[in-house]
Amino acid sequence: MSDASDTTDAADASTATGAADAAPVDDPLLAVRGLDAGYGDLQILSDVDLDVADGEYVTIVGPNGAGKSTVMKSVFGLTHVFGGSIRFDDADITGAAPESLVHHGLGYVPQNENVFAGLSVRENLEMGAYVLEEFPEERLVDVYDRFPILEEREDQRAGTLSGGQQQMLAMGRALMLDPDLLLLDEPSAGLAPDLVDDLFDRIDAINDSGTAILMVEQNAKEALRRCDRGYVLVQGENRFVDTGEALLADDEVRKQFLGG
Repeated sequence: MSDASDTTDAADASTATGAADAAPVDDPLLAVRGLDAGYGDLQILSDVDLDVADGEYVTIVGPNGAGKSTVMKSVFGLTHVFGGSIRFDDADITGAAPESLVHHGLGYVPQNENVFAGLSVRENLEMGAYVLEEFPEERLVDVYDRFPILEEREDQRAGTLSGGQQQMLAMGRALMLDPDLLLLDEPSAGLAPDLVDDLFDRIDAINDSGTAILMVEQNAKEALRRCDRGYVLVQGENRFVDTGEALLADDEVRKQFLGG
């Protein structure tokens, strides 16, 4: 769904405890400051601030068209940055090309078209490590341990996998380079309800192993329940920032963005 689409206006931002001017994280792994970004001449984001600490689990939620995916794409060098800065691991990566960012320790799993449908599962995972001079067999073992179904189906064409299996494959491919921060764009989109909890459990396990997570998610209540901190984005701007638990408990946030 396009972040450029119109979205319903929300109430004034100044009411919640976790307002958008919350203090930044000390020594963040990822620091987005005053980001103005979009596509071509179309600006979607306006003055967005966002932090992810080393090993932290952060979720971005908000209405359709709020600019959530645009934040992720901006971090991974897939938008036009009009202003502001993006720093990762103390390096300025503003506007850097995606192929260079994987070397910095960033992994990205887009919402759509996130596997090579004509290649086998094993070949998809090998593509995840194409930038390395030597294939990391130990990383493949780790991915197979994390997602056993992928080892079972390693010779199967990715395009014939179920939606949930394709999502696991996309995450597994991103994990082949052992990223410090994994960007996940709507990982539960299109999955059957009985598969969503399992997917979130796997994301929790990735985070528990030390990988920081920045996730955009349509299932806002479940995402906020599991994350360390959350950002509510509205019309391309920060609206609320707080712990996931605090945002879930905030009357304003629940009423406007979580269905009461």
